[in-house]
Amino acid sequence: MIEAYILGAIAQFILAISILPYAISIFRETVKPNRTSWFIWSIIGFAFWLITPPTADEVTRMLTIIFMVNPAIIFLLTLFKGENAKPDNLEKFSLTIGLFSIIIWYIFKNDSGIFPITIAILADFCALVPTLRFVYNSPDEETPLAWILFFLGSLIAVIAIEDHSLESMLLPVYMTIGSFLVVFPLVLYRIKMKIPIKNWII
Repeated sequence: MIEAYILGAIAQFILAISILPYAISIFRETVKPNRTSWFIWSIIGFAFWLITPPTADEVTRMLTIIFMVNPAIIFLLTLFKGENAKPDNLEKFSLTIGLFSIIIWYIFKNDSGIFPITIAILADFCALVPTLRFVYNSPDEETPLAWILFFLGSLIAVIAIEDHSLESMLLPVYMTIGSFLVVFPLVLYRIKMKIPIKNWII
């Protein structure tokens, strides 16, 4: 059986490189990421990094850095190559609730139990909603490779977790499910349209 730390390292690597095909697609203008979603995700990633205790294991610390850096890079790219349209009502609602959830999460971050994690998931879900709407309505305008890598990295991270408490499992499991919800319509559309796998990359 593969050691947990090896699985954790594999998850780190996959999650770290998941940004590369997405960044290339942005520069090639084959995708136009949702700016609102990536703005909230970058804030959530920064908050994760801030509250991670120094006693956390190396895998956890590296994952928080990845969750902070990758969304921030994508958000910065959206300022130049992303959607230029103003946020619609759904995006404004998601942004408002997401930012409010992050504030509540920060206030209660030192509390024990799953409440801070639940708030974090609510904030992340608010960022996910506009992206889910986009990929289900226009699956041809988003490339799946980066999302597939993020899904696989999240899934492996879940498998690598040795502490199976609800507090430890809730967020990684949510991230796995959330990324799968994005991957599913993208892959399904390409299978139905018989698009060659080489065209799934960027």
